[in-house]
Amino acid sequence: MAGVVARTYHPRAMPAQRTRKIAVLHTLLRAGDVRRLRRSLLRQDDVQIASQLDNLDVEDRLRVLQLLPADRRPEVLEAMRYEAAAVLVAQLAPEEAANLLDDMDADDAVDILGRVEEERLQQILGRLDQDDANELEDLLAYDENTAGGMMSPQYFRVLPSATVGDGLMMIQDEEEPPETAFYMYVVDVDDRLIGVCSLRMLVISRPSQKIRDIMERDLVKVTADTDQEDVAEIVSRYDLVALPVVDEYDVMLGVIDVDDVVDVIREEATEDILKMAGAGEDLAESRTFAGSFRVRWRWLLAAAAGGTTAALSLSGFDSALASVPALAFFMPVVAGMGGNVGMQSSTIVVRGLAVGFVEASRVRRLVVREVSLGASLGLLYGLLIAGASVWVGDGEQPWRLGTVVMLGTAGSMTIASAVGTCTPLVLDRFNVDPAVATGPFVTTSVDVIGLIFYFWLATVLMGV
Repeated sequence: MAGVVARTYHPRAMPAQRTRKIAVLHTLLRAGDVRRLRRSLLRQDDVQIASQLDNLDVEDRLRVLQLLPADRRPEVLEAMRYEAAAVLVAQLAPEEAANLLDDMDADDAVDILGRVEEERLQQILGRLDQDDANELEDLLAYDENTAGGMMSPQYFRVLPSATVGDGLMMIQDEEEPPETAFYMYVVDVDDRLIGVCSLRMLVISRPSQKIRDIMERDLVKVTADTDQEDVAEIVSRYDLVALPVVDEYDVMLGVIDVDDVVDVIREEATEDILKMAGAGEDLAESRTFAGSFRVRWRWLLAAAAGGTTAALSLSGFDSALASVPALAFFMPVVAGMGGNVGMQSSTIVVRGLAVGFVEASRVRRLVVREVSLGASLGLLYGLLIAGASVWVGDGEQPWRLGTVVMLGTAGSMTIASAVGTCTPLVLDRFNVDPAVATGPFVTTSVDVIGLIFYFWLATVLMGV
């Protein structure tokens, strides 16, 4: 792929600022004020423009892209969300799309092309240089959610017998250097990875020193089929800025840069959050109405079934409600407090499992801590809520009602914290994604168990 023009990044605009800028773009696009639109685009960097294009219609994206200087278009396309960029590329003529992608890093180009329909993809690849097209075809063969789909084939390599001076000269003579380069990878004659040397070490070493004498032999590497979530965890755990990718024979295939890992961390966090909410794995704007409907109805069905189960379970306590109607007033707060603390505990555990914090040696301590927190918080808020319940009852019942509400709240929150902590641990033990099933299961079970416990206390302590 061709070299990439250097660019300076600035922090993304704050949400309110982005909203205002998008509104300005919409206004200028609707008014057809090309002169002011050009001036507005010149005052913004590539990342700011890309964040706005993500939120425009396809036709408006094309109009804005055409107004940009030719040398800025690949940079803006590269900074866009891959889904939005793929839609935009699919609307361009194959020749124009090929020219844009030819000026991008191979790994970014592949992330975009992997979302383009096969027919249009082949048309675009047919307009590229044969070597570039073959390189992209090789990368497209890997699953986009693996190390192979993330890696860039552009990196510096050197033989261990070379000198530091040879390595520096090789870097300086490179016609198309990688956009981000932090290491020089040491390979043998069969291209097997045997060491790594940071560019800093090259600079501070004597030119006559051999690469083998300064290289690091203790390597952290992954294979092409390693899941992207595992890649992100390795980079985070070892504080790396780049990670080599090898095949089963340790032959060097490519390098994953830290900027791609940051994108993965954001994607995985978004995916986990959406899964826990039962809203699928993708943001709503990236799916059709039918797709969103198909994803959500299953989890809402689980919630409806759980609610129905709770209602049927509580039907046996109708005489208690008839005797003390005030019990119904505190059902929402008992269920709500339990549900909240249950989701807090489950979120902590799910995130801990995702980042590798929850290990076998910590499970017992984690469960004890969360259940203790639930019981302590339950007693605290149970006392506060019980104080309000005194004003609801009459005769001798207020104090008994207050006791039921206090213990019911404490019990519900204790049960919820135990369920919220243990559920994702059990699901993970059976290789079920905790982020998918934890939310609906915890919410439903806490409502049923918490309210049954609450009414059982009422029958025991109030004699109803």
